[in-house]
Amino acid sequence: KQNDEGEDEKFNEEYLAESFNMFLDHSLQLLRKHRYLFPPHNRAAMCRLEYLLRCLGLISTMKAFWKCCPFNKEIRGEIITSLKKGTLEWYEEIHSGQHLSTSRDRDTITQGLVHLITLLLVDLQKGLDYYNNLTNGVPYFSVIYKQLEKLIHGDIGPQVTALCIQMQSTDIGTTLDDMALPQEAEIATPIFELYLAMQEMVSFREHLPVPDQKALAINCYYEWFEPAIDKWLDVAKFKAVHRIRKAAELNRVCTGDLIVKHSTSAVDATSCFYQIKEFWRQLAWPDLVGSYNFVLKIIDCITSAAVYYADLTHQKLQDTGYYEDTAPFKINDEMCVTVNDLEFVRRSLSVLGAELHVETVLEAVEAATGAINQLEARALQVINRVSAKMRPALKKAMFHLAWSPDSLPTPDAISPLLEYLDAHLVNLNSALLPRNFERVLADVWDVSLLELGQQMDGNEKMGMFYERLYDALEILVDFFHAEQKGLPMELIKSATYWSVEQRLQYHKTDTEHLVNLYYQQRLQDQLSTEVTEYGVLSVRAYFNHDSLCVEVLNARDVIPLDPNGFSDPFVIIELLPRKVFSHCSEQQTNVQKRTLNPMFDECFEFSVTLEQCKSEGAMILFTVMDHDVLTSNDFAGEAFLSLHNIPGVDDNNTGIDNFHGLKQVDLCLMHQKNRNHPILETLETRAGDKMAQDFVKKQKLRISNS
Repeated sequence: KQNDEGEDEKFNEEYLAESFNMFLDHSLQLLRKHRYLFPPHNRAAMCRLEYLLRCLGLISTMKAFWKCCPFNKEIRGEIITSLKKGTLEWYEEIHSGQHLSTSRDRDTITQGLVHLITLLLVDLQKGLDYYNNLTNGVPYFSVIYKQLEKLIHGDIGPQVTALCIQMQSTDIGTTLDDMALPQEAEIATPIFELYLAMQEMVSFREHLPVPDQKALAINCYYEWFEPAIDKWLDVAKFKAVHRIRKAAELNRVCTGDLIVKHSTSAVDATSCFYQIKEFWRQLAWPDLVGSYNFVLKIIDCITSAAVYYADLTHQKLQDTGYYEDTAPFKINDEMCVTVNDLEFVRRSLSVLGAELHVETVLEAVEAATGAINQLEARALQVINRVSAKMRPALKKAMFHLAWSPDSLPTPDAISPLLEYLDAHLVNLNSALLPRNFERVLADVWDVSLLELGQQMDGNEKMGMFYERLYDALEILVDFFHAEQKGLPMELIKSATYWSVEQRLQYHKTDTEHLVNLYYQQRLQDQLSTEVTEYGVLSVRAYFNHDSLCVEVLNARDVIPLDPNGFSDPFVIIELLPRKVFSHCSEQQTNVQKRTLNPMFDECFEFSVTLEQCKSEGAMILFTVMDHDVLTSNDFAGEAFLSLHNIPGVDDNNTGIDNFHGLKQVDLCLMHQKNRNHPILETLETRAGDKMAQDFVKKQKLRISNS
């Protein structure tokens, strides 16, 4: 008997489970077709839907159901799945009804897409107003909306993008004789309707939970339409020009009780501008930064049309003979109407920036630029750390390169450095984006240059030492350039590179040539100096019959170097380079007491040849000193004059015979302000070179006095 009761109970549970499942399957099938079976405007049908959902809700809470059907899925989840499947089936049905896959006509496809989006909007509105209130515990609208937006993004998005790309931009100017609207322009209107439909579709996201609003695929729907924006603006510009021309042809003075007269063409022109601005307002482009170029084009569109209107209006007045002087002046209506029309149109343009929200767009662009700069700064912070971590190993490898035995060739000495760089840079190249790798490469290159430069610091080295470093620099250039696959040459030849390369060149150069090079640089400084900070020295120089005549005339605004606020200036004249003019001793003027504007008027002669004056770097050095009795003389300034351009040496001035009739030359007195001049630093390392040490001492004394 107990066995029979157990079997009966099991049979009843199975029968009840089957009944539950049959009811659930039937109910879910009804929900899949709820749009057809339970239309919102059929009250009885909506009541049946409400009762059906109540039954499902009660079943989900029944202990008997879960006892008989322990492995069933949660009913709420089954309802959501059923709604999704039903929505997909309904979408496929209405999509096929638009014949989008079979039609090849662009306008037909666009109209079909507009109609499809409209049907989806109607369905969403019904769901929001009716079904969403019945499905207690089931987020009906969220389920349906997210299902549809995925379908739109995957299905309609590519079609819209293809349509917009096909819209080729038509360059429509104001010089066309045929002002009929081209057929290519007509597509802009239905595409705009499609854009507005998508805009409304996206606006429904406001009814979703806030976290879900940001994750929608169609949030960037406007990107589909970007290729069409230029076309729309071309159409707007063309229509504005077309309408302005027609308005000018049909122009008449406005009648009524108006004291100030104007014509209908001015009203029509401003109406055109309003339509263009209204177009942009309805467009409501979501991406403020991306709208920058579009706003510029809209401004160009409106202003071009306004200029065209001004030209037409002015030409019409000119054709009346307004500018002819054949009759006495008389105020006429044509003139008054013309200037009033132009002012009427001008006023509409004066608020164009505010109406297009140009300031808001610029603020968004500025904010985006700030964010970009912040991202760039963070990226550089990370990248700089890479080179910083590599620097100790680079220093060690560079030391090995610099201090290897002279018998070891440079390619062998630099091999450990290149192997280290290659091992790390290959891994970085495979792991980083090209731009990031280039920035890392540039930073590592800069650190390598700095480490190479530091090997030159310290005491004097042998000439072979610098030859090796110079050869190593050329090898590193080839390594980082990598046959145009690495850093571009404009990044390799950076300021750091030129500094290191210059120092190596200086170290390879003998003392005499370095001194001459220093003076040549000072001569270039003289040519580019226009500031009279230390005063001006006036001189004349002329070569005549194996004699160089130098006249020191005067000086102005010499700096005061004595406690009494004056100086006791005199001028030392020296010919350079010393190797060329070794037989010419320096000469000096008399001392002028207690003055800042000394008058010298002294002439000096140097016995030299024309070839010596034309030699490379030939120049005169004028040094203004302040004479002191108890202490050493103070440096007041120096000036340089090239011998190549003076009369008698310059081929263009060989015919001048009267030396005193020559024009004086005003030279700005200079001080060397670079206390770390690379040539002086190079010469200072040559401790055993008397010529180098004497020259550095002399120049540094002048710098310290400065």
